[in-house]
Amino acid sequence: MSRRLMNAALAAARLGHHVIPLWPRTKIPALHGEQNCPGTGPCADGHRGWEARATRDPGQIRDWWAVSPFNVGIATGRSGLHVLDLDPARGQTPPEPWEGVRHGRDVLARLAREAGEPYPGDTLTVRSPTGGEHLYFRTPDEPPLRNTVGRLGWHIDSRGIGGYIVAPGSVRRAGLYRVVRDRPIAALPEWLVPLLVPPVPPVPEVLSGEPHLSDRRRQAYLDSVLDRVIRAVPGTRRYTLFRAAYTLGRLVAGGEFGEDEVRAGLHDAAARLEKFTAREADRTIDDGLRYGSRVPRRLGT
Repeated sequence: MSRRLMNAALAAARLGHHVIPLWPRTKIPALHGEQNCPGTGPCADGHRGWEARATRDPGQIRDWWAVSPFNVGIATGRSGLHVLDLDPARGQTPPEPWEGVRHGRDVLARLAREAGEPYPGDTLTVRSPTGGEHLYFRTPDEPPLRNTVGRLGWHIDSRGIGGYIVAPGSVRRAGLYRVVRDRPIAALPEWLVPLLVPPVPPVPEVLSGEPHLSDRRRQAYLDSVLDRVIRAVPGTRRYTLFRAAYTLGRLVAGGEFGEDEVRAGLHDAAARLEKFTAREADRTIDDGLRYGSRVPRRLGT
């Protein structure tokens, strides 16, 4: 058993994933906590949590799994992954928005239909012993995505920065985690990204007063943000536009810019991107401005 689980950990590391040991037949990290930290090795300069100690080093992995038949955890954030965790209803009655669904994948399928997108199932998929499914995706560079619980919908959680997922080959009392769709790990679909962005506080009272900076410096700042959009390389364009809209949306809410001038600038920059439709641009700009408006700021603060 130890040899098989060690091989599962080594296989995950060869794929570029950072792994940690989990207590045998559980989902609980087996590394020492802060109260029991010996202050040696990787913790010589202060206690490091399981995420910081996750590794791809074969020697460290062999040392860990020589001790016990640990299950294998993959640190999702360290590994550049965002994993959707879809669970069955297990007899629970779905809440009102989700009548008729029996599994998290049914919820995800409904979200995809509403977005006019295909079901995002063409990626590495692992089934848990209790009937759940883990859909593995490469995480975008922007915006940073942390763990979520139910943000997408009923019985859908996700693991990103600060999280981990149980790797295939691990075993629980109910059975084995196994690959059921052996596909290359796909990029996280663009339509899902805004749905996974963390909630932000409501907009406080409208800010008033004169702009912090001169008109010339404000325009220079706006031009620099829009220039980053224009220069975005393929594969990063949507996220760059989203980030620009989010950044400028905060400043619109803070009274530094007018929404019309920001929208016009963002649409002009997006129009210069090849193979980027007006529909994509509209949706991305709307999403970025909406999220940004909830956390207003001024230039220089």
